[in-house]
Amino acid sequence: MLVNAILVAVATYLIKFFSLSFANLQMRPLIIGPIIGLVLGDFTQGIIIGASLEAVFLGVFGVGGSLPSDTDMGAIVGTSFAILAGNDVKSAVAFAVPVGLLSIFVYNLIKIVWHNAVVAIADKAVEKHDDKRYEHIHLAAVFFFGIPYAVIAFIVIMVGVEPISNLMNSLPTVVNNFLSIASKLLPAMGFGMLLKSLWDKELIPYFFVGFTLAAYFKLDTMGIALVGTILAVLYGYNYLQKQEQNKKNNKLNHSDNSSLSTGDDVVDDFFE
Repeated sequence: MLVNAILVAVATYLIKFFSLSFANLQMRPLIIGPIIGLVLGDFTQGIIIGASLEAVFLGVFGVGGSLPSDTDMGAIVGTSFAILAGNDVKSAVAFAVPVGLLSIFVYNLIKIVWHNAVVAIADKAVEKHDDKRYEHIHLAAVFFFGIPYAVIAFIVIMVGVEPISNLMNSLPTVVNNFLSIASKLLPAMGFGMLLKSLWDKELIPYFFVGFTLAAYFKLDTMGIALVGTILAVLYGYNYLQKQEQNKKNNKLNHSDNSSLSTGDDVVDDFFE
């Protein structure tokens, strides 16, 4: 378990380093799941769990510095526990959602304590025009950010896997059935959250096209995704064509207005 805890901690640090500190890459559960699966020796299960958690957190995204849920830590802990404990997707979802919410407190604590201290020191460096010190402070903040998460991941995996595994195995059948139902309902909620943010009168027909394909034509997810991709390409192409046409119309209107104003100026000059 020590080796697995170290591997997950290293993976956690790198994920946080690249997602929120360096390069600002969006490390979604769809990517994190396979990474953790590869680290723990079960790449296939990592892909399956990552895709399931992506559906759960599909409508969760940060706006500025506000994060409703830490999807990174939720995906890391959920995938790790499911793989190491030999459980299925329902246990991954059961861990990912509360861990994602609790991890926000860690994120806010880092912002309040560490970032505020760094900002104060950086301001003094700027006042003294000390560019080297400012650069070193910035790099220190970047490299430090993932360390608390790595430590938390190490402790959680090192200490918590075996007790949690025993707890999951000893749960009554009713509780396991509830977790199974919840793991199927939460992706629907994730899609609902995403749909709420994207709901637009021009997109409503596409939603019902997908519903029709699933309900009446019995297409699976891959088939609907292919149809959706084709529709998205057509929608994008038509949108670009519409934009180009609007630009041409604006240019024509501008040229017409210019010629009319020029004619008026000539008339005014003649009478003056």
